[in-house]
Amino acid sequence: MAMDKIANLNLETSANYQSLSDLNVKFWNQDKNTAVLQFQITRNNFPLSLSKENVEVFIKLESGANYIVDSTEVVDGGFVITDELNGIVSYTIPTEFMTVAQSVTGQVYVATKDREEVVVQRKFSFEVAEDLLSTIPASEKLKEIKLFAQLRDEVSDTMAKLNEDFANMQDYVTMVNQAATDGVNQLNTLSEDNLTAYNNNHTEKLNEMTTKGDNYTSQFVEDKNYIDTKISEFEQKVIASDVIKKGDTNNWQKYKITSDDGSRQYLKKGTITDITTLSPGSYETVSNDDPTTQNFPTAFNGASYAQIDVTIGGSNRKQIEIVHSYQGKVWRRYIHTDGTRDSGWLEIPMVTNASTLESKDGAQAKANTAESNAKLYTDSKVFNLHKTLFEGTAKGVDSIIPLSETLDNFIFLYIYGNFDGGYFAETGDPTGTTDIVIDRTNVIGTDGAYATVFECVIQKAGRTQLKITSDTYHGINTNNGSGPNANRFTINKIVGVRKYADTTQPI
Repeated sequence: MAMDKIANLNLETSANYQSLSDLNVKFWNQDKNTAVLQFQITRNNFPLSLSKENVEVFIKLESGANYIVDSTEVVDGGFVITDELNGIVSYTIPTEFMTVAQSVTGQVYVATKDREEVVVQRKFSFEVAEDLLSTIPASEKLKEIKLFAQLRDEVSDTMAKLNEDFANMQDYVTMVNQAATDGVNQLNTLSEDNLTAYNNNHTEKLNEMTTKGDNYTSQFVEDKNYIDTKISEFEQKVIASDVIKKGDTNNWQKYKITSDDGSRQYLKKGTITDITTLSPGSYETVSNDDPTTQNFPTAFNGASYAQIDVTIGGSNRKQIEIVHSYQGKVWRRYIHTDGTRDSGWLEIPMVTNASTLESKDGAQAKANTAESNAKLYTDSKVFNLHKTLFEGTAKGVDSIIPLSETLDNFIFLYIYGNFDGGYFAETGDPTGTTDIVIDRTNVIGTDGAYATVFECVIQKAGRTQLKITSDTYHGINTNNGSGPNANRFTINKIVGVRKYADTTQPI
């Protein structure tokens, strides 16, 4: 049953100032092999992965002087890595140190196996107090000594009584020896009688066994001959069928892709000079602090675990895959025939939900929607280039034609209406103050014997208002004019063409 007293402390690997951490922990002098310090080592507030193959963890504990010793200390590497992934290690304080320790200051050191890198963690402190057994007064100890003396006297009396009883034991021994002699004599008599009966029965059974043995031997020889024949037939069939035998599988792995136990081949940190030159196989390593010196992808973190798979085809065609398990990232690199083409490192996108990936049908549907929206947008833009400024009936001199928008927004006008000769569609210039003049000719009769010329003048009375100022006609055959205010024109609709599309209109 575990009875450990465990004190927990988080050690953040950082260059920032960290004050002395008081664990607020008190152990006792008599805690033997139960005072445990447990640390979680982190970096950037994330657990620092530790492995007994890669790192060693040391601790130094110092205790101030007391009435027993001036001072004491311990330097020890007896850490146990209890959780490699979460960076948790534990250390059991030695009993010898606990016996004399009081106010204790400690510090943890994390070193790589090659001792090239050492990280010193923050200092911490805790207390070791004297328990009740350690503080028994001298008077109490004297009482215990007197009680022990009394117990010793009682034991002496008991031993004397035992010696007396032992002296009387000789009589009992004589009686036991006589009983043993009588028993032996009885056993000898019974043994001789049973031996005679056994010999008679033995001879009978031996003859019976000899007869059965001869029968079994004959049957065994027949069975052996049958088995030998079948074995010979089986061996011939095995040879003919090219079946692989157990001996043929020795050293089965002709090229070592992995270690003998199936795990990746571990390459010590710094032993890879260029990943693209690795032989085929499955590897694991720790990258240099600057991974680009080993031809890692530029986005690969320094001093991190990497799983590497290398395969090679004909003409040195090579495929390399690198996995950064902590980041959850994967890169691949493809080198074509004899290095004539090198793809460089290509990061493979990773998703946690495959349903978010675009399907062919979904992409087509979006394309159709985009095309439809584009058509609507284009149609809307073209349509919004035109604006109906007036729609109604304006006829006769001095008639006012109100406009729904200023002429300054337009570069062209379409004017629709009718006169005595039928309907017309005329153009006009919205710029400036020049009048808009509409001329129309009407040829009368099937032989074209008569003709009349009509004219209407429209004034720009304002930027949002037009006015009919003249409406006349002239008979070409009669050479007669109508005079003013003939009022033969009717304006029904005016449409403007914009200088630019109206972006305020919805698409």
